[in-house]
Amino acid sequence: MAATNKQKQIQARDLKHHVLTCIHKLSDRDTHSAAASELESVVKSLSPETIPLFLSSISATDSSDKSPVRKQCLRLISLLSEEHGDCLSPHLSKLLSAVVRRLRDPNTSVRSACIAACGSISSHITKPPFPSIIKPLLNALFTEQEMNSQIGAALCLSAVIDAAPDPDAACLRKLMPRFEKLLKCDSFKAKAALLTLIGSVVGNGGASSQLLVTNLVPCLVGFVKSDDWAVRKAAFEALLRLATMEKEMLKEFKASYLRDFEGRRFDKVKAVRESIDQMLEAWKEIPDSSDDISPQTESSPSSKEKTRDAYYPPRSKISYRMSSGASNHSKKYTTPINKSHFPDRSPTTKVSRRSLVEGTQKKSASAVLFGKLDRKKPYEVKTEVSASQGTPPWDNLKYKDEKCTNSETRRALFIQQKSAGSRVVPYDEERSEQGTIVLSSETGDLRTNLKECEELSQIQIQLVQIEKQQTKLLDIVQKFIGNTQSGMHSLETRVRGLELALDGISQDLAVSNRQQLSSNRKTLFTCCKLPTAEFFSSRLWKRSLPSQVTAQSTVGVREGLRVESSRRFQFQGNHGFILNPLAHE
Repeated sequence: MAATNKQKQIQARDLKHHVLTCIHKLSDRDTHSAAASELESVVKSLSPETIPLFLSSISATDSSDKSPVRKQCLRLISLLSEEHGDCLSPHLSKLLSAVVRRLRDPNTSVRSACIAACGSISSHITKPPFPSIIKPLLNALFTEQEMNSQIGAALCLSAVIDAAPDPDAACLRKLMPRFEKLLKCDSFKAKAALLTLIGSVVGNGGASSQLLVTNLVPCLVGFVKSDDWAVRKAAFEALLRLATMEKEMLKEFKASYLRDFEGRRFDKVKAVRESIDQMLEAWKEIPDSSDDISPQTESSPSSKEKTRDAYYPPRSKISYRMSSGASNHSKKYTTPINKSHFPDRSPTTKVSRRSLVEGTQKKSASAVLFGKLDRKKPYEVKTEVSASQGTPPWDNLKYKDEKCTNSETRRALFIQQKSAGSRVVPYDEERSEQGTIVLSSETGDLRTNLKECEELSQIQIQLVQIEKQQTKLLDIVQKFIGNTQSGMHSLETRVRGLELALDGISQDLAVSNRQQLSSNRKTLFTCCKLPTAEFFSSRLWKRSLPSQVTAQSTVGVREGLRVESSRRFQFQGNHGFILNPLAHE
């Protein structure tokens, strides 16, 4: 036993040394690929006894190591969970702590490796309960204040939820209000990552109650207007997953938000536009809230109506009841009215039929059917008119040139002609006790018309929004052009000023150079000019100077010689030289 234990210790020591040397080689580009392949082979050959030693070796890396080393160690965690699966259940906390320590890494590739490692752990280690896997990541999400750690924690949680084979929907529903509160918090900076997490929660049944949907939809719609394109894209993706999972709960939101979504289809970022298109397709598949409204149920018809319905197809039923607003103690008069008394062939009826024929084929078919019904055997329609005592029935119901003067009856008959497949049902005296007009139709023309009007209004709103966007763009372009023009004008003025300054400087330099040259020439001519040969010629002197000047000059020369001789003779007493003044003559 001692020998085997000693041998195991030696093997563990050798394994640790081998792993550490390979990790050290990962920092060098030349040996990185070879060291990575050696570590992968070590992971595949690990036994359950050597897994803790390997985990401690790869978890010993810190921020002082290079980013390729940190990234490769996280990839080894992913590979380890893929190869050994549930054998790593006792070491789950150690694996997750090694991942959480790397969430603050400023390198995006390291954070991507963290997300991949969390997804691999969630999909391959299934024995531990789901809350135990997400607990360390939730603590990091709710406590960390650094932006990189918030982004990493949110994206790792999203990967864990999406990769889990059976996520706990009840746990996710409890977490949804906390996520919404964190999303509205101003200190939380990773909005896009948190919206991605909310989309994963919604996609896995975390928003399966009406209260959660009611609170979540306005929150997501608020982030659709964000300035950050990543936030907008994540919000549209969350709305897409919500429409895919909870269609029935979004009926009340479809009419109010779909127009706003369609107005944002022209986003400046291509990825956001693609997300909007996918989201709109999903939201258009949501059933309308008006589809659930069933038509009003009518009372069961009498035996007379049943027998009459046997002759005519039960397309629609319209019954008429007329009241004159009199008191309950009023007399009732029954007036039989033949088919000829109806204003079927009046000008108004002909105009309405002509408009219906020109409008749609469906309405023309109904008009033809109405004409066929009129050609059948005439029957009497009894209209019950109630009036006050002492008032004859003819005061309330008069006919002139086969036209019905009662506005309510004329309106009812006009609605009768306009409705598709409608017909007149004879009045049953037993069923009516009050003098009112009741109109009921089972046709869907009104609903289709409303839908068409809504579609036209949506198109009009979109066109108005496009026009507004175009005007804004034109304003921006005009401002930009104005700014560029003003900038060009200012540059031109500056360049002109510089040119004028350079011209002045060049002129000043030219003037100073000329002055220096002229002064130099004057000094040369005055100081250094030698007399020519003509100056020393006797002829020039004789011609230019008269005889008086020569005599005066000789006298002056002699006087100068005398002064000079007196200066020289003053040194006679002091033993000076004695010069003969006549020798100079």
